[in-house]
Amino acid sequence: MSDRPKRTDRVEVSSDQLKSELIEIKERLSALETIASVSNRTEVETYVRGCLTTAKGKQIMKECEEPRTKEYLSSKLSFASTQALDYHLSPLRRDDLIQQHVDDNGTRTFEWSNLFKRLPKKTLQKILDGFDE
Repeated sequence: MSDRPKRTDRVEVSSDQLKSELIEIKERLSALETIASVSNRTEVETYVRGCLTTAKGKQIMKECEEPRTKEYLSSKLSFASTQALDYHLSPLRRDDLIQQHVDDNGTRTFEWSNLFKRLPKKTLQKILDGFDE
């Protein structure tokens, strides 16, 4: 019999390592989204037009050109409750038109996805203002 304590394998990972890995993954994903948007511009534009069909959805998209909190969006767009905002925000997130970001303080903001923001500015303006080409 051995008197040695039983050894267990352990892996230690610091939060800095995880954060670095996460940043690298996000950068690679962003590069892939850029390639997809540029090489498939017509398809991406058709997809966006098909997803963005409500006036409230377009208003949310206009506001989210810059990062916005739910509180700001609810107030600015006169939603009666957070649930009412979520009703319109959820499809935009599901369709990858809006991305949620959480900063170091835990503040959640919403802004355009890379897929959406990489469309030409004139195209974005026409889509958001409701003009068809």
